[in-house]
Amino acid sequence: MDDSCENSNLMSTTVEDITRESSNLLDDDDCQDDDDSINEYQVLSSDVITYRGIESITHDLKNHHYGKDSLKEDLEEREIGKVDFFDENNRSFNKKKKRKSVEESEEEQEFFSRKINQIKNVLSSDPLDLEKLRELAIEKGGLVNDEIRKKAWPLLMQVDVSDSKSISSMDVKLHKDYNQVVMDVNRTLKRFPPDIDESYRYVLMDQLTALIVRVLDKNPELHYYQGYHDVAITFLLVMGERVGYELVERLSLTHLNEFMRPSMERTTYYLTYLYPILKRANKKLYNYLIKSKVGTVFCLPWLITWYAHTLSDYRNVVRLYDFFLATPYLMPMYIAVAIVLHREKDILAEECDMAMQHFVLSQVPDSLPFEEILMKASELYSLYSPDEMQPEVERMFKDKAREEEEERKAALERRKKLYVSSKIVSSGVFGILFPFTDKFYLSHRQKNCIKMLAFAFVATVATGIYGYYSNSPYLKGYIPWS
Repeated sequence: MDDSCENSNLMSTTVEDITRESSNLLDDDDCQDDDDSINEYQVLSSDVITYRGIESITHDLKNHHYGKDSLKEDLEEREIGKVDFFDENNRSFNKKKKRKSVEESEEEQEFFSRKINQIKNVLSSDPLDLEKLRELAIEKGGLVNDEIRKKAWPLLMQVDVSDSKSISSMDVKLHKDYNQVVMDVNRTLKRFPPDIDESYRYVLMDQLTALIVRVLDKNPELHYYQGYHDVAITFLLVMGERVGYELVERLSLTHLNEFMRPSMERTTYYLTYLYPILKRANKKLYNYLIKSKVGTVFCLPWLITWYAHTLSDYRNVVRLYDFFLATPYLMPMYIAVAIVLHREKDILAEECDMAMQHFVLSQVPDSLPFEEILMKASELYSLYSPDEMQPEVERMFKDKAREEEEERKAALERRKKLYVSSKIVSSGVFGILFPFTDKFYLSHRQKNCIKMLAFAFVATVATGIYGYYSNSPYLKGYIPWS
């Protein structure tokens, strides 16, 4: 046997193939090494035969232990290939797997068909059963498709969309936030469907800009933030410009209101909920992240964009929006905790370092089992309600604010010391000649460079004047204009 044959893990063939191959071996008086010819038969079949079995048969064939008629019968008696019959290349195994996949797909289609009928029945009920609609939006599959969302989202938000007006382009361009909105909208390419016509995409971008600016213009107390456009584009794609504007405005005055204040204080406060919840759900993971000092910045875009900026799959985004519109305002933070818990192995596998942990946590793959995560978030909310978490959240928030204040004071003190030391250095001859350098916040090296250049300039001018008036040949030779 060749060494390459001895290292083979598994050969797949059939009893008929070996019977046919044996004819050549039995008719050959010299019985040369024909093992390689058997290697060609790699037929996917349920009668899988390991290479060791083939080697044994070939040996017997060469020694004429078999007759042509008895070979097949003997193979069946040995039942060669019972070992390793779970090989993934086995055709029968693949058939079973495919059949199971088809059955699961049929069950899923049947499930969503039933759910669509349930939602339609609720939407057509009079009066509307709002609680039932919320339950259906929370449960597996959410509101299923955008056709249903167009009807259900306004009802979940309790918005009357019967009368809406558009805004002129001139009004849009005059708004103080127009330029910033346009820059952000131009970065939303990945949020549009990949097969969308380019000219229509530009139309949607103009509509998105108008939608955002109109909300801000009508509600001057709202402050635009980067990421707001990620929320707005989701409603634009699902609802269209007119109704999308109505829903985005309502959302800005309710769910997103805390994020649209002049400062990020309330946003930071909401982010603080992450660790008290995590502490109760998984103490080991909580301690690990606290030790890494990763903080909560990694989940800032999760909260303020409702994960629209982080996720690439449109289906996952709208599924989350179904969930958020039917649940309390703080649910995005409970989903953040559920995601962190789900990725525990990835987190603990990385170094307990702020940069490494931020990199791992800021990546939210679209392959996550979001239905499981949503159910986990609901469970966490029922176990650790915001009211229960509030005292600890406020304590942590105050501690964090105090630490930041102390750090700010320390930085200011270091700046003062640096300024005083630079003044001491500047108090010499150069400080007397060039006191204007102390009026600017420059580094020590920058001040010295300015002083040296100024001194060189004054010295050159003085030397030129002296040479001009003294008519000194020696000095004139060193003066360019002499």
